[in-house]
Amino acid sequence: MVQPDSTKKKVIIFIPEFPVLTETFIEREIAKIAERGNLDLSVMSLLRASGEVSPVLEPLVRYKRLSILDLILSLRFFFNAGKNISKALGVIKGCGSPYYTLLKGMGYAQIFSSSKPDFILAHFMSESSTIVMVAAMVLDVPYAISAHAKDITVSPHCMKEKSENATFVLICNKHAHESCVKAVAPDYSHKVILKYHGLDLTKFDSAGRKSDVPVILNIGRLEEKKGHKYLLEAAKILRNDGMSFKMLLIGPGSLYAELSEQISSLGLSDYVEILGGGAGLPFSETQKYYAESDVFVFSGINTEEGDADGIANVLLEAAASHLPIVATDSGSTKEFLENGVSGVIVPQKDPSALADGLKLILNDKQLAEGLAKEAYRKVSSEFDIERNAVELEDLIVKESL
Repeated sequence: MVQPDSTKKKVIIFIPEFPVLTETFIEREIAKIAERGNLDLSVMSLLRASGEVSPVLEPLVRYKRLSILDLILSLRFFFNAGKNISKALGVIKGCGSPYYTLLKGMGYAQIFSSSKPDFILAHFMSESSTIVMVAAMVLDVPYAISAHAKDITVSPHCMKEKSENATFVLICNKHAHESCVKAVAPDYSHKVILKYHGLDLTKFDSAGRKSDVPVILNIGRLEEKKGHKYLLEAAKILRNDGMSFKMLLIGPGSLYAELSEQISSLGLSDYVEILGGGAGLPFSETQKYYAESDVFVFSGINTEEGDADGIANVLLEAAASHLPIVATDSGSTKEFLENGVSGVIVPQKDPSALADGLKLILNDKQLAEGLAKEAYRKVSSEFDIERNAVELEDLIVKESL
């Protein structure tokens, strides 16, 4: 039931860059909450990225960077929120550049104050959410954080302090969740909640063979942790073994030129294509390739610095499209897929294993259908966006002013 406007909680969702082409799960979740209409929602971001914004969100998104005027106006808080400022400074004193962070937080408190929020939700465990924490403390407004993967395991900012002072912290995979729980004192561990993002399953069509040449699909940023160089070596093995296939890679990233050169040097130009010219494709275009493919392959790796995917969103999308999946054991893949039950899981950085997994799927239609069916059951039972949005909305309402 949609709440009347007079009783809706005013909620600001802060995202440093929005909507990012490869972070569609964030846009989808916010759009679903906006669609439900139970919160007076606004989205604030520093930078307009290249992804697509749902029509329901278009009027709610504001792009705003801190200005000198905001900083000047924020000086009023020294007079009417002095205790809050002292408290915030005490929290961030061990986070590096505390006075700089305090001033920026006060500036954003000035910006946020015009919306008179009852609650603020910040995405990512980065410096930007530290600034949001300060702003919330200055305004004496409850806040929470939705964190993800690398922002927790590789480059968190002020994680202990933010998590302990937040009303809750949502984390979308077990590995990152465990890392955050270990960072906080035991008395605060209950605030760190494992909560998956969701999909609207009705928006994904079932995959179906479109040609005699099997299509192998890979979607993901063209960056080291996606393991594309090992995937291309696997494609070479498939070609050398006489397999007929077309492999499509979709995603933006810094390795486009390097991977294009690898495709050429391996003699795979007739077999492998990177769509989007290194800039990726809008999700509305990317999505159609799920339905036109025969198998989805995820070649991710755990990098030396510790960067890895959580539960890669593309695995959920492939499962929602009834596609059989071959995936490496990197990140939190095994949290979603079970080898031989809902997918084929192979060792990371192993082109031969990737090639063998793809052969297994392409040569055994009955196995492929069974794995796809079980993966769809998993995604529909645990990653339904309607149910997950309700849970998030309930948390926000419970903790709001």
